[in-house]
Amino acid sequence: MKRILITGGPTNEYIDEVMKITNMSTGRLSVNLAKYFADKDYEVTLICTRSVARSGLYYEKELANNPRVKTVQIETTDQMLKALEAEKDTHYDLVVHAAAVGDYKADFTFKMEDMAQEITEMLYEDFNGELPVSEQTVASKILDVLTNPYCKVNDDTKISSYESNLTVKLGLTPKIIANLRNWFIDAKLVGFKLLENVTRDHIIEVAAKLCNKNNMNYIIANDLHDLRNNNHISYLCNKEGYAGVDFHSPEDIAKQLEVILGE
Repeated sequence: MKRILITGGPTNEYIDEVMKITNMSTGRLSVNLAKYFADKDYEVTLICTRSVARSGLYYEKELANNPRVKTVQIETTDQMLKALEAEKDTHYDLVVHAAAVGDYKADFTFKMEDMAQEITEMLYEDFNGELPVSEQTVASKILDVLTNPYCKVNDDTKISSYESNLTVKLGLTPKIIANLRNWFIDAKLVGFKLLENVTRDHIIEVAAKLCNKNNMNYIIANDLHDLRNNNHISYLCNKEGYAGVDFHSPEDIAKQLEVILGE
């Protein structure tokens, strides 16, 4: 019996217990793929955010009680990373990384008034009220404060709704796609790439580079500009470039993934 691992939905990066950074992904493609392969008697593991597993489409497709589908619910990029790593000892024939993983997460939050005060105190403390050092040294000191200040707002609970100068310092999330080949050595790996307002040639070039960089078998790439104009077209790319297949629907993608499984 062949096994397929699918990721789906947006990741959510929390600012405090209530606010979060996310994106517009619905996980619709991943749900449709899980249904397609479960109906064909494949064993499916779906790693997705709770919003996807609680969506109307998820229940419409009857995935909650489908014996062929194991759903692992996560929220953050770190949680998705750990959920994928937990599956590395299970043999998968195909891994479809369709989740819209956020590029950034909130490192910490602060009020600009507090940051201004902290920088001022730092300057007076380090330079005794004078600045007999180079501009580069001052800039380095300020960067130290900006990246690791003591004026961080406590984000263990809900931050006040009335902070007019609240500021969030963002950090990079881990690149999940970079780990897939190490974890799923023998699987066919398919990822996705969304660009915006670029040429078809550029989409294919970026997708091919992504394939090579992360040792993926294929990348399915498209353009947000096309999606906004209701032009649902995406391109199958491999390490050499365009693989000769266009997609116009989730069903198109599912059928091609089945072809890839048979390669």
